[in-house]
Amino acid sequence: MKNILSFRFFAIVLLFVSIAACSSEDGADGANGRDGIDGTDGTNGLNSLITTLIEQPGENCSNGGYKIEVGQDINDNGQLEASEVDATEFLCNGDASGLPFLSYVSLINQTGTQDPTSTVLENTLGLSIVWTRESQGKYVGSLDSNIDIGKTVIFYTTPTTHTGVRGEIVGDNEVRIELQNGTNAFADDFSNLSFELREYE
Repeated sequence: MKNILSFRFFAIVLLFVSIAACSSEDGADGANGRDGIDGTDGTNGLNSLITTLIEQPGENCSNGGYKIEVGQDINDNGQLEASEVDATEFLCNGDASGLPFLSYVSLINQTGTQDPTSTVLENTLGLSIVWTRESQGKYVGSLDSNIDIGKTVIFYTTPTTHTGVRGEIVGDNEVRIELQNGTNAFADDFSNLSFELREYE
């Protein structure tokens, strides 16, 4: 009888120890492994470019308007070339007879230290502009008749050879344009800069 009780007591103790061992807490996490080697950098993406040109009256716009070209700078030269144009859109003027403004439209060219020259495309304002090179990348246009500054706006486009153009009406018979090729770098030598003055009624 005593042996039976001893065996039962031993079995109960063994069962208790087994349960306690199974319910023990997890140990602490081990240290993180070393980071793997960085992957190879991907290829740089291409820059997108957009150009805006004055579209003369014709097949695309019966009363003229603007031609907008968009594409990627595949050769990374900062200029949107004909082979890089992905899409072309036209913003056309309405019937010119009903427009509430008169306009002067021209294409301006400049080389070296010479004064700019212009080809007049439309001139319902009936004026002429003589351009003078003031300094590198800066030009003054003198009008032979006055305009109403409060009713006149100026439009211009950036040639593909430059990064920016600034234009302003500085008096009732004077306008200015400045061309940049880089930050604060004024530059000469451009072609087919579209220029327009509109005087509203």
